[in-house]
Amino acid sequence: MKNRKIRLELLVIIFVVGFLLNTGAKEIRTWTSSDGRTLEAEFVTGTDRNVTLRRKTDGRRFTLPLDSISKEDREWVKEKMEELTAPEKKEPSGIFVDRLNDTWEKMEYESLKFRFWGGQKLKSNKRYPFVVFLHGRGSGGSDNEKQLFSVPRTLTSKGFYKEKPSFIIAPQCPDDEKGWRGKYIQDVIGLVNTAIEHLPVDKNRIYITGVSMGGFGTWEALANDPDLFAAAVPVCGGASPRIAKAIKKVPIWTHHGVADNVVSVDFTRSIVEALKRVKGNIKYTEYDEDSGIKHDAWRPCYGNSEVFEWMFSQSKKDR
Repeated sequence: MKNRKIRLELLVIIFVVGFLLNTGAKEIRTWTSSDGRTLEAEFVTGTDRNVTLRRKTDGRRFTLPLDSISKEDREWVKEKMEELTAPEKKEPSGIFVDRLNDTWEKMEYESLKFRFWGGQKLKSNKRYPFVVFLHGRGSGGSDNEKQLFSVPRTLTSKGFYKEKPSFIIAPQCPDDEKGWRGKYIQDVIGLVNTAIEHLPVDKNRIYITGVSMGGFGTWEALANDPDLFAAAVPVCGGASPRIAKAIKKVPIWTHHGVADNVVSVDFTRSIVEALKRVKGNIKYTEYDEDSGIKHDAWRPCYGNSEVFEWMFSQSKKDR
């Protein structure tokens, strides 16, 4: 008798829980068509083109084009899908706690001092691109200041950042003579991986760019860890053609001036030709002598909005 009572109680509990779950799963609301007709239905799922509903009266499921429902309903579907597909919350931790301040924070990691930018309005339930900028010779040292002078201002400009929010780091090379190689470039890569661990970073959208010595450093970072980066924009730098095969899958848009009297354009031409031979994903913009561009190829490069539109459109998911 006692066992029978326990079984009955369990059946009641299972029934109640199941009923509550089923009731809670339904989202019955009034939908309005583009011509004003209304329908009571449960939201099932949606895409960027369609919405699937289950009619309240008979439980029939059907799929409608989004443009056949009201603007208000389209916005509701968009917000609902963002809610359903949002990644798990990831609050800044480790060295990045309290560092999202819409300003260039001064920070340190291993051998590097670096500046970090993260917007106050970035959300923990989204994932954002991550941008690395490597400065040229003359901006190294330990003041954690000089490297900011050549950072592309577009990245933090109000309009651009609102449309394409991201995390940005600008490390400072401690020794301009050694440049971005060895421990210094390894620490840059280590810093990126630390950011991935402690920030809501989109691992498929990590970008790197640099000028002159930083252009060489950009190629060096790709050679050290090609799987880390979604795209690269090396400017007036260069690399050994031997690395072409290892980096051929990375989308690269490199820039150099023919009249460059500091770093020969041949440094870029050689790696570009090597990448073409292995069918690499390479774009190359060369500024001729009539352009007036010498070693300052970063001016037309970073002044071209298409460069950043291209960079931010790249994702490792597309490889």
